Amino acid sequence: MELIHRIQITAEKLFSRFGVKSVTMDDVAKEIAISKKTLYKCFRDKESLVLSTIESHMKETEEAIEKIIGTEPNAIQQFHLITKYIMSNQRKLSPSMIYDLKKYHPNSFQVFEQHRSTHIVEYLKVNIKLGQQMGLYHQDFDTNIIAHSFSMLSFSVFDSIELNSMNIPQDDLLIEITKYHLRAISTAKGIETINSIQWKHTNS
Repeated sequence: MELIHRIQITAEKLFSRFGVKSVTMDDVAKEIAISKKTLYKCFRDKESLVLSTIESHMKETEEAIEKIIGTEPNAIQQFHLITKYIMSNQRKLSPSMIYDLKKYHPNSFQVFEQHRSTHIVEYLKVNIKLGQQMGLYHQDFDTNIIAHSFSMLSFSVFDSIELNSMNIPQDDLLIEITKYHLRAISTAKGIETINSIQWKHTNS
């Protein structure tokens, strides 16, 4: 299992840097210093490697979010810690990787999209409910709409060619989108919490 995980991590880095289409099984084998025969023993073809890599990425992200939600009692601080995790995580997605998944590996992209629109949205709903109970978030909005909207908006950091052509670091884009979302739904008490946080790469 350790070898499989190393292959997944290596493949994802190559996919994110060069796009999925241009990376071959030979490239992955050379990068991790194993033979193609060994690679094919672990993954029957590139399609299975792509799908496995996406599933591994989702599982790791899900476990990290669950740990944060389970240990941090403050809803806004949860958002801050999740944002920090995404920024520090080396397993980042790139627009070219997402584009290639959509075009050349639709089944893998569908799995990824399904995860975003279900699991991630559910985490957001839990966070919203907690924030409302704590008096940090307003009560007068549709939780389902806001959860889905933020899920799509935050995903645009990795998916949008337009955003990524602005020569602004992905981390800064993610921070600004997260703060935009939080300020829109937060009460005066919530705004105080947002302002007390030291957001990386920002002056606010």
